[in-house]
Amino acid sequence: MERITVYCSSSTRASKHLHEAAWTVGHALGERGVTVVFGGGSIGLMGALSEGCKEAGGKLIGITTTQLVELEQASDICDELEVFETMRERRKRLLELAEGVLVLPGGLGTLEEFFEALVGRQLAEHGSPIGLVNIDGAMNSLLLMLDDLVHHRFVRASARDLFFVETDGVAAVERLLRTPRGLVDPTRMVPSGPD
Repeated sequence: MERITVYCSSSTRASKHLHEAAWTVGHALGERGVTVVFGGGSIGLMGALSEGCKEAGGKLIGITTTQLVELEQASDICDELEVFETMRERRKRLLELAEGVLVLPGGLGTLEEFFEALVGRQLAEHGSPIGLVNIDGAMNSLLLMLDDLVHHRFVRASARDLFFVETDGVAAVERLLRTPRGLVDPTRMVPSGPD
């Protein structure tokens, strides 16, 4: 993989440990020569991720919006920074550039990006593997919600096979790099029809 899109928080209030973990993920990607595609922010986990990548000699492509240039303080260390008018355009571009996706802990925007990538994978709109990095159990509630949706038969259990979960960022990077790209059969994934 040459490019991995990383979704993560821009919150400066997240724990120091989460910031350190994001830096480690960025550093691991940079060391492996992977271009990091991310939200383009210089603060929060995004800022830590980008700094780690750059310190390892990696390349950064930031994808943001006009509004977020100010709110998330657009990174000045990006090799490329693309600015769009809407979040929809931003999310589309983040996924277009992805050969693989890593999801670090984050808030509403990160969850929205994760679900867009997951649904796109479910419907065979893209073949990028997805890894979720559950640092310190920060994504436990998301995983429980997905289990609950499977239990109530809104989501097929096979949808859980569309992404993997690791608790360690470097392990997630290594696993993602070993995971082949490929489209799935959407008829096995959508919740309609017989089991």
